[in-house]
Amino acid sequence: MRKYTIKDKNGNTFEEDKIKWKDFENNISELSLNNNGQIISLPKNMEKYYQAKTASADLNGSNIQIESRYIGLKLGNNIVRIRVDEKTNNISLEITPI
Repeated sequence: MRKYTIKDKNGNTFEEDKIKWKDFENNISELSLNNNGQIISLPKNMEKYYQAKTASADLNGSNIQIESRYIGLKLGNNIVRIRVDEKTNNISLEITPI
């Protein structure tokens, strides 16, 4: 199972299926992604963290499929993302200027 885990600034740990990102996105000290047992961790205490999924669906909104998911962070004037492809399990690194 793939899911992210956060540690808030008080040291409490939460998993994706138990929280809403918007409730914690400004109170994160650590972010990691469990990729079916492979843990991908970002550096601690960064200015800003990100996570998201890309998905596809039929035009009527049914048959929704997650294509990829990523965790990321703000680093200087860039957003650095580590993306995992759901089908191939390939991991890529993306850097986007802000």
